[in-house]
Amino acid sequence: MRSVAARHYGLTQIAIVVAAVDAYELLRRALRPNWPLAVEHAREVASLERLAHLAWEAPLQHAFLDVPDVVRLLNVFYLAGHFVVTGIFFCWLYRRSQPAFRRFRDAFLAATAVALAVHAAFPTAPPRLAGVGLEDTLRRLSGIDVGSLSNPVAAIPSLHAGWALGVGIGLVRHARSRRWRAAGIAYPILVVVTIVVTGNHFVLDAIAGAAIVAPALLVVELAPRRGVEQPGSSPGS
Repeated sequence: MRSVAARHYGLTQIAIVVAAVDAYELLRRALRPNWPLAVEHAREVASLERLAHLAWEAPLQHAFLDVPDVVRLLNVFYLAGHFVVTGIFFCWLYRRSQPAFRRFRDAFLAATAVALAVHAAFPTAPPRLAGVGLEDTLRRLSGIDVGSLSNPVAAIPSLHAGWALGVGIGLVRHARSRRWRAAGIAYPILVVVTIVVTGNHFVLDAIAGAAIVAPALLVVELAPRRGVEQPGSSPGS
C-alpha cells in the first residue's frame, strides 16, 4: 500500500484538498441561518468598527460604484477567484516544495476548521444584507444571489481574506522571481478590496480571517519537520 501511495502521492494530496473543500462547503450549507441573530451580530461588528475608526466599507464601495464595470469584474473575482487562485497556488507549491505544500495544506485545513466553528457559534450577516448602508453589488450589477450558493451568515471570519493572506505569504516565501513575490503582496490587498467593495465582508471580517490563518501558518512552521521527502519531489520554479 505504501508503494502505491508513493507512486500516486500527488493525486492523493489533490484528493485531500478537494475533499476538504467539499466538506467545507457542505458544512457551510448545513448551518441553518439564524437571520435575526446574524443581523444583530453584523451591527455589533459595524459598531465596533466605528469605535476603532475602521468603518471604511461605505466610502470604499461608493467610490468604486462610480465605475460599475470594475465592480462587475470584482463580482466575478469574488465568486471565482477564491477557489481558483488558491487551487492554482497549491498546485504550484506542490511542484515547488512538497514540505512547504504540506505545511500550508495543514495550516489552511486547521484555519478552515476554526472558521467553521466561529461561523456556527457567531453567525454574522454580510454588510450588504445587514441594513448598514451597503449595496449588494452581486445582485444589483450582476444579477447573482450569492446567498443561494453558500451559507449567507458566515461573514466572520472571512476565509477569502485569510486564504488570500496564506497564498500571499506562500508566494513571498517560495517564489523565485521578484515579480511573483510582489504579486504575493498585492493579492491579499486585492482580495480585501474585493470583499469590501462587493459588500460581502466588513473590514473586521478580513482582519479576523487573517488572524486565524497567520497563527496556523506559524504553528505548522514551528512544528518539527519531517526529514523524509516524499517520492517525486520537484524543486519547481
